[in-house]
Amino acid sequence: MAAQSELIRRYTVRISAFVRPIISQPSSVEDVVQMVFIKMSRRLSLLRDPVTFESWLFALSRNTALDFIRRRNCRPVTIADDGEFHGAPDPANSEKMFNEIMEALEHALVRLSPKDRNLVTHIVQGNSYRTAAAREGLSVGAVKVRLNRVRPFLRVSVGEAIGLTLPVETTTKWRPPPRGRLAA
Repeated sequence: MAAQSELIRRYTVRISAFVRPIISQPSSVEDVVQMVFIKMSRRLSLLRDPVTFESWLFALSRNTALDFIRRRNCRPVTIADDGEFHGAPDPANSEKMFNEIMEALEHALVRLSPKDRNLVTHIVQGNSYRTAAAREGLSVGAVKVRLNRVRPFLRVSVGEAIGLTLPVETTTKWRPPPRGRLAA
């Protein structure tokens, strides 16, 4: 116990300085360092060569910091600013909004090829990629590629039709695939 306390005292500052740039969240550095030392005490018996302790501890620190980042990214982000809800649609008008979106989607689908139109319709109806692929005579990969190509166009077309302004990064210019590359 005394030896572990000495290791914690000796390495706390260095481990803190090591994980701080990795997690880029100063308020969580102490939590990550504490997790590192808990893992160290639990796994110290697995260390084969005491000479490699320091490199093992820093590898453990890096992995713990990366685990912390992954867990943080999986959690939903809380919104502290009520101003973000200012432009949100009114839930009381959700039926009307749904009808507007479906109407805008119908207008956008007219501009797609028949095969792409059918694929989007299958997915909107709740069918799986596998079912849509079987009905259209395509592979699942081909369905994914085709849907990925038409998503930006549909996003922009439907967004403009219902008066929704989209961030710049989501409004990439859509181009239909070259005529010679359309699958039957």
